[in-house]
Amino acid sequence: MKVTLKLPKLAQSMQNGSISEWLVAEGDTVTEGQPLYVVETEKTAMEVQSPFAGTISELCVTEEELAVGTPIAVIEK
Repeated sequence: MKVTLKLPKLAQSMQNGSISEWLVAEGDTVTEGQPLYVVETEKTAMEVQSPFAGTISELCVTEEELAVGTPIAVIEK
């Protein structure tokens, strides 16, 4: 089963963010809780963890400004 991860809303006022760094690559197997990427907003940068275990099958481009809820990755469970 494929699950699409979306850019999370990390703060009440957050409307946009960018993926400054992927900590995994396409084809990597990840575990639940493993850091996947770093999100940068106007105020902060934060690591975001995987919500479940699986294999990364797609990643979005880094450093582009994205709206909250934009698809950023696909994990196959």
